Amino acid sequence: MKRIAVIFEGNINNRLGVFNAVLNRVKHLRRIAPYDIDLHMLQVYDGTVMSKLRGSKHQADRPQTIEADGETFHMHWFKRSWLDALGHRLLGRRPPHLLHWLDDLAGSMSSYHLISAHDRMAGIVAQRAAAMHHIPHFITWHGASIYTDPPRDPMLKAVTCELLHGADMNFFVSHGLHEKALLLTTGFPADVLFNGASKAFTRYPDDERAALRQQFGVEGTKVVTFVGRFEPVKNVTLLPRIFTEIARKYGKPVTFWTIGHGIQHHEVEQAMAQQHIDCKMWGMQPLDMMPRLMNCTDVLVLPSLLEGLPLVTLEALQCGANVVATNVVGTAEGIGRENAIDIDDNFLDNFTNRAVEMLQGRVQQSLPQHISWEATAVKENKIYLEALNVPQANHAQ
Repeated sequence: MKRIAVIFEGNINNRLGVFNAVLNRVKHLRRIAPYDIDLHMLQVYDGTVMSKLRGSKHQADRPQTIEADGETFHMHWFKRSWLDALGHRLLGRRPPHLLHWLDDLAGSMSSYHLISAHDRMAGIVAQRAAAMHHIPHFITWHGASIYTDPPRDPMLKAVTCELLHGADMNFFVSHGLHEKALLLTTGFPADVLFNGASKAFTRYPDDERAALRQQFGVEGTKVVTFVGRFEPVKNVTLLPRIFTEIARKYGKPVTFWTIGHGIQHHEVEQAMAQQHIDCKMWGMQPLDMMPRLMNCTDVLVLPSLLEGLPLVTLEALQCGANVVATNVVGTAEGIGRENAIDIDDNFLDNFTNRAVEMLQGRVQQSLPQHISWEATAVKENKIYLEALNVPQANHAQ
């Protein structure tokens, strides 16, 4: 049986986004081919000094493994180096302590036949393991590692371009993200593997949805929800104005929810209170809670400045909610161009108008059939079998 290492950077306290994407892709790949797959999660944490300098929470509990939805994640912890940080910020140099740690991890990958990495840090491990052990490696790019840091950081751009050209194949979660990568460099191998929505995200029966609405105190009102990190790239400081305009234009009972956390959470929370917006800020929620909250959501709003193919939009659609988002990178590929609003002088008005049309039941949306974990697994497996020189009839044995 062929062994595959799946490597990604994550945070055990934030199991959304890439974490969910990796989890579901692995689960669906297992269903169609009996690979022996190990999940490796890289997490950078701050020690005492860096916690004080960065104002971050010290990660005291560092388990060797974690479990999620029947899968085991092997944890690899790297203590952030202040020397690396200074060298990067002041001199634009590559972080030697981190790279040495990644080299050691790459050296431990000799028993695998193929490595599937997600984004830049894991991509470095995959690239170095491939060189050490002569095994194929693939890198999936989810968004920020392409469109956020490389355009403004010469060192990270150089590293990213090296990874793009060195991989056996680069997978992008949307055509729009692939186009963003082509602004960094050209001539690298590329294909698109869409994210999907977990089957846990499904529209519940009407009686169950009604019971949930009663439980959460939103019966008799519409619910507009934001899900994501509270960071500048998500444009969360615009949420109070968005919510105010939706309430004004809709003119009927509407409740607002936010789900997630981040550095701008308190700022947004204060603005909501000052503007007397009826908003429940749930903070981070466990995975099994998310389908229940989505089944109470009428409209999901996502005003991000940049996105790859946001998984939350697919999950919301699969739960029967409508979605309005910004027209950035790959959002329109999942929700439809007419529901992806251009960021221009009329953005706030156009965005909230579309949300109100959705609340009024005037917009029909559904998840495109080709955007599914099943379709992605079939395509991914075919590519891996070719890289492993295994006839498809043998199913990777």
